[in-house]
Amino acid sequence: MDEAASPKPAEFRQVMVGLGLAMLLSALDQTIVVTAMPTIGQELGDPQNLPLIVTSYLVAATTVTPLYGKFADVYGRRHILAAGLIIFILGSVACAMASTMGLLAAARFLQGMGGGGLISLAQTVIADLVTPRERGRYQTYFAAVFATSSIAGPVLGGFFAQYLHWSLIFWINVPLGLAALSSSIGA
Repeated sequence: MDEAASPKPAEFRQVMVGLGLAMLLSALDQTIVVTAMPTIGQELGDPQNLPLIVTSYLVAATTVTPLYGKFADVYGRRHILAAGLIIFILGSVACAMASTMGLLAAARFLQGMGGGGLISLAQTVIADLVTPRERGRYQTYFAAVFATSSIAGPVLGGFFAQYLHWSLIFWINVPLGLAALSSSIGA
């Protein structure tokens, strides 16, 4: 994944699956929370501060995205992508365990600190691994990831919040994040 020799076909597929999962995590997280917000506000007893759980994530993610690019140039894409995934997973666990709106907003900020680099680093790695002529084909696969998250996110968020527990919208990120970490970093 770093600027080393081209990976073998099996390693390349494994990296692409990991990158797709990393992008899915970030894209899904932006859509799954919205439909669960009324339930979260009601359960935490603070519906007037619901915008904090979206805003804190967006502020953190927007702030750190350029830093991920710079750090990836200096320290290598593999290490920085792994750091982003780990921070995102830790933030997701903190979100799932939050008992107040303030704690949830702080945990979403942490999650955003990790999520801010997932999409941009995945795109950068694709550009490193694939020739310009082939990029369109791989971008199509990742466009499908965004389409999937746009459809599945609200459905899952509503289902988890109404029939199970709202914290599952964050717990789902743990196995997906670990799979992305092992696929994209392990190759």
